[in-house]
Amino acid sequence: MPDKSIRRISFDPDIATRIDLLRFVMIFGIVILHTPQYVNIADVGNSWFDLFKAFFQSAVFRCTVPVLTTISGYLLFKAGLDREYRKLAGKKVRSLAIPFLTCNGLLAAALYLIQSAYKLPVSYQLYPFNAGIMLDGALGLTQGPVNYPLHFIRDLFVLTLLSPLLGLLLRRAAFSGLLLLTVIFWFNFDGFFILRKEMPIMFYLGGLVAIKDWNLRFLDRHARLCVVIFLTLCASIVILKIQNTTYLRLVSPLLVWPATSMLSNTHAGKWLARRAKYSFFIFLLHAPLLLASFMVYKQLPAFLPYELYWFAAPFIVVGLLVAIYKFGMLYGSINFCRLFGIPAARLKVVAK
Repeated sequence: MPDKSIRRISFDPDIATRIDLLRFVMIFGIVILHTPQYVNIADVGNSWFDLFKAFFQSAVFRCTVPVLTTISGYLLFKAGLDREYRKLAGKKVRSLAIPFLTCNGLLAAALYLIQSAYKLPVSYQLYPFNAGIMLDGALGLTQGPVNYPLHFIRDLFVLTLLSPLLGLLLRRAAFSGLLLLTVIFWFNFDGFFILRKEMPIMFYLGGLVAIKDWNLRFLDRHARLCVVIFLTLCASIVILKIQNTTYLRLVSPLLVWPATSMLSNTHAGKWLARRAKYSFFIFLLHAPLLLASFMVYKQLPAFLPYELYWFAAPFIVVGLLVAIYKFGMLYGSINFCRLFGIPAARLKVVAK
């Protein structure tokens, strides 16, 4: 996930705005992606709502992890952080590992206590206690953690620790390194080391763009065509009920990035970019709130349509988390910043 490394790089304002814009849009897309209930593409109905929901949950926002991973790789290698390993490791422990362990550890403990007293319809069953299941829930060792979206942070942290080796490949044998990485991770020769097989490839590709200093505006003149291609691919997934979205995930950064050139200088684009500071906090905590919102919805009167819940839940959850973030920054302690990977300096700025 893009982080504060952007501050170390001499971007022109337009590129920085485009990166920030994508950060917020992709995170909001992840919230939509995870809004209950998930429906397998093979079981999608033919109503307008079923098709609309599937278009975004089974297609459009499947691009979120690849896009964010590519940007993360780009920022890290553009800043040269792979050559400052001690500084990089300390930075990522604070900005990735601690928030990950906090959110998963506290949620796993709370879930264990709740399940010891009540039946809770979630996929993770932590009670009765099993060390292996608890470690997976809290740390994501062999499968996704209990706060399931955070497998992304888990994998990104591992890739960050690998970045000096990846940087060596990028500078000495860039394309051979890409082939080697693809073989190792795509065919799962790494076992449980990385949970999402496309992430090392996209992270490396982001680094490749940075190290080779490729022109980030190269495809801007074809931005509209890229959007049409992307939406056509997404529509084909829904219409043909395609289960395997690998091809979409692999090409999505290439198609989505040029589209930001059409937004970055608009009022809407700048408004979205200014909200990038909330992205990481929203990502960390949106899943438990979405689950809670769905449990509340199921207790509401039956005449309230599910369609209303599905449209409203992402905005309610994001709005609530933004409010919590602002409250924590204004009235919270330094520990609030540390737990959620927020630079302590920002607390002082906001508090003024």
